[in-house]
Amino acid sequence: MKKIFLFFALGFLVKAGYTNEGDKNLDAVSVEPPAVQDTSENERNQSKLFNFDVLFRGALLGDNLGKDDAVTRAKMEEIRLHLHGNYNDDLSYKVRLRLNRPFAPNSLDNGSGALDFALIEYKFGKNRNWDVTVGKQSAMVGSYEFENNPIYEFMFTDYVDRILNLFVTGAKLGYHINPNHSFHVQVHNTVNNNFNEHILNNGFAIGDLQRSKVPMGAYFTWVGAFADQKIHTKWSYHVSQFADKHTNHAISLANKYKTDKQMVYLDLQYSHMGVDHALIASNGINDFYDHTGAGRVLAKDIVYKTAVLRYDQFLTDKWEIALKGAVEAAGSTKDEELGKDFRQNYTYFAALQHKPFRNQDMRFYLGYIGNSISYADKMNVDRQQLNRLALGAYFTIPLL
Repeated sequence: MKKIFLFFALGFLVKAGYTNEGDKNLDAVSVEPPAVQDTSENERNQSKLFNFDVLFRGALLGDNLGKDDAVTRAKMEEIRLHLHGNYNDDLSYKVRLRLNRPFAPNSLDNGSGALDFALIEYKFGKNRNWDVTVGKQSAMVGSYEFENNPIYEFMFTDYVDRILNLFVTGAKLGYHINPNHSFHVQVHNTVNNNFNEHILNNGFAIGDLQRSKVPMGAYFTWVGAFADQKIHTKWSYHVSQFADKHTNHAISLANKYKTDKQMVYLDLQYSHMGVDHALIASNGINDFYDHTGAGRVLAKDIVYKTAVLRYDQFLTDKWEIALKGAVEAAGSTKDEELGKDFRQNYTYFAALQHKPFRNQDMRFYLGYIGNSISYADKMNVDRQQLNRLALGAYFTIPLL
C-alpha cells in the first residue's frame, strides 16, 4: 500500500512539473505507472472471483392473537450465507448455507440440510451458449415462488416447502438458443437421504415397498422471455423414482410479468406420485384409517395440485405492497372413499413494505400472514388455522 501511495505521489509531482514547462509532454505523463495498472486489474479480478452476501429476515410475530393458543415472539426466520464468483469467463461457482438448519450430513448425497447448493458451472461452445452445472444445486423446476429470493417469501406453499426436493445433487446441461430462450436437462437424486432412512425416520413402515435401483429423477425445462423481457416463463416436466416400479410425474408451469414498478407471477403445478415420499397425503390417509405401527405405510398414486399468485407493486419510490394467495389440493387416484381432493391448503399474505434506499435490497414490513388447512368431512379432522401479524425487516448485505 505504501508503494502504491508513493507511485501516486511521484506521478502527481512529475505531472505538475511537466505542465509548467508546456503541453508538449502531457501525453507522456498521462500514462499510469505499470504497478498501479496491475493493482487495479488485480482488484477487479478479485471482486469477480469472490463475492459474499448475507441474506437475513427477522420479525416480531404474533400468532392467533386473542385466542388460547396465541403466542408472540421475536424470530430469526432466514439467515443465509451466499458465496459466489467467476474464476474466468467460462467457470463460476456458488455456495449457499442456511445457518438455521442442521449441519448433519444426509445419508444419500452426503450434503446437509444447511447446504442449499454448492456447485460449479462451466460455459462452453463457440458462443458460450452451452453450460454444464455439477454439484448440489437448485431444482430446475417451473416455480417462480421457489426462484424468488427466499427472504421475500413470508410463507411458502406446501409445493415448495414440503413436496419438492428443492436442492438436489446431480448435474445439469443447458443450451441457450438466444438471450431469451434456453432449454435445460437436469439429472439428480430423487431425495437426499436413502430409502430406509427417509421412510423410517418420518414415522412410517416400509411395508411391501422396495427401494428403486436407480432412485433418481430428471427435469426437462424451458426458460423463455417475451415482450422485451417483461414476460417470463419457466415450464418443466419432471420424472423420478423413489420406490421400485412406482414412477413419479410432474408438470410445473411458472409465468411472470415484471417491470421496474411491479411484478406478478402465477405458478401452476400438477404432481402424480407413484409413492408419496412427500408424506403429506400419507399422513392424512393413515390417520383416517387409524393405521399404526407396521400398518402405517406410504400411500400410492397420490396427486398434488397447486396454484399460487403473487403481486408486488411500488406505490411510490419507497413504499410498496406485496400480496400472495395460493390454493393446494391433495388426493388419491385409487382410494375412492377419500377421493381426489380430500385435503385443501390455503396460503395467503398481505404486506406493506418500506424500502428506504433505492440501491439497497433492504425493506421494513408490516404484514398479515394466513394459512388454513382443511379436510373432507368424512375424515373428521379439525380445520387448522394460522393468523399471524408480522413486523420485521429483511435485507441482503453484500459484504464482499
